[in-house]
Amino acid sequence: MSEPAEAALRDLDYRRDGPSFVALVESIEAENAATVDTEHGRDIELFCSGLNCLYSMASQHAWLFNAPHIAVQNKATTILFSTLHKNLIALHTSLKLTRLGLYGPARSILRHVYESLLIAKFCSVSHDTTLYDKWKEGDVVYLTNGVLKKIYSPNIGPFIEFWGLLSDYSHATIYAQQVHLNVGSAPDEVPLNLVYLRILLDCLSHLVGSHLFTSSMEYYTKRYRQGPNPLPELRVQLKQLLSESRSTLLEQPRAIIRNYRATWRLTT
Repeated sequence: MSEPAEAALRDLDYRRDGPSFVALVESIEAENAATVDTEHGRDIELFCSGLNCLYSMASQHAWLFNAPHIAVQNKATTILFSTLHKNLIALHTSLKLTRLGLYGPARSILRHVYESLLIAKFCSVSHDTTLYDKWKEGDVVYLTNGVLKKIYSPNIGPFIEFWGLLSDYSHATIYAQQVHLNVGSAPDEVPLNLVYLRILLDCLSHLVGSHLFTSSMEYYTKRYRQGPNPLPELRVQLKQLLSESRSTLLEQPRAIIRNYRATWRLTT
């Protein structure tokens, strides 16, 4: 019997007189969540706090997203805000799946998060609106030819490698999704997902802080505020969270973050 088949039988048993599939899976998921929270509580806390910071910061500026007559906005505001909004939901969903031990389905979501981050930043920095126009029309955007091959600095090697890792779990190959359901049977998979989540949160924070929120928006948000301004404290909090998160990452994930945050130089 193949290793995947043996693993499936170990996790779900497939007994004729066993419990129902849903009851068995939900029991394992509850055990997984307790284990993951115990072993990775700080990583989860950092990640959730980061999501909260981004949402709170966006909430302070939200009134300006539909008011270009008041504040100057990035020319690609539509895709930038869409990326923030959809990715907050997607990242939260991926974390929930990961806590339950469903790391394979979570990675399919993370691939979409990552691709949207690359496309959104490209639209923000490119003077050519062709890709942005395609996105707004709902047309297919080809990441390799449309984005990656047009970045000549920084090195896109880390981007391509990370994309490949996430894609392995999304395409219907032998590597897709997952076989093991109990996290104890695949102890490296949940920590790996938490690294992926922290990379993507860091990249999203850069996209929001450096591209979605313009200096004009910052000015008018401060000018028309009534009551205390929470933004300086939120920025400090987010910076501290990301700094702690990066401190435990290896060079490879740090390179992805560093190159995403770098100034992109594009081919003409």
